[in-house]
Amino acid sequence: MSVIFSLVDCNNFYASCERIFNPSLDNKPIVVLSNNDGCIIARSNEAKSLGIAMGAPYHENESLIKKNKVLVFSSNYQLYGDISRRVMSSLAMFTPEMEVYSIDEAFLRLDKFYGQDPYSLASDIRLKILKWTGIPTSHGLAPTKTLAKVANKIAKKKNGQNVFDLTNIDIQTKTLAKLPVEDIWGISRGWSKRLHNIGIQNALQLRDCDPSFIRNHLSVIGLSLIHISEPTRPERIADAGVW
Repeated sequence: MSVIFSLVDCNNFYASCERIFNPSLDNKPIVVLSNNDGCIIARSNEAKSLGIAMGAPYHENESLIKKNKVLVFSSNYQLYGDISRRVMSSLAMFTPEMEVYSIDEAFLRLDKFYGQDPYSLASDIRLKILKWTGIPTSHGLAPTKTLAKVANKIAKKKNGQNVFDLTNIDIQTKTLAKLPVEDIWGISRGWSKRLHNIGIQNALQLRDCDPSFIRNHLSVIGLSLIHISEPTRPERIADAGVW
């Protein structure tokens, strides 16, 4: 079996943490504010649907928040850190090959589970993490970490499932054809502009681009961008912040 990464991402993590100890918050719009209560740093799906933007100053949304009875919380990083450790230690029970990427994200290797379907395995992990920690998660499956990021973003939009598999080449091809190149994990505004200028508009065009063409137009650093389908760890590079 080829390499299969699963990017596990805690859904609306800070808002979900607040709900663990207060079930009455379920299905209600929630926002969490930054240290000085100046900016919105987390939103529940209900708050997102109201048009409240991530990172927006609180005072600019105060009237909208009050009008829609959005519940507002000051950030509690000690609580969030404790719950994150609980989630990560629970994930580590499923596989020793895990990389914690951020407070609410981790990459798992699932191809070592011979005889088990990765999609079913990811679905089972998702249900157990919810039961054990109270935190809902989304899982993106793919042969590279970059593609796993793409798959996870799609998984978040799949209500009731929250698992999406990009290991199938046909599904991968159809998905990447619809993905603007600037939406690929780590591609900066500057690099997306360079790619557009040489006619690469979407992720599929980037994946299938002739390496010599990229090297001639974007140098060796640009060449590293096309390895979207290779099962290697992306190393961050200057400006692009990719691969």
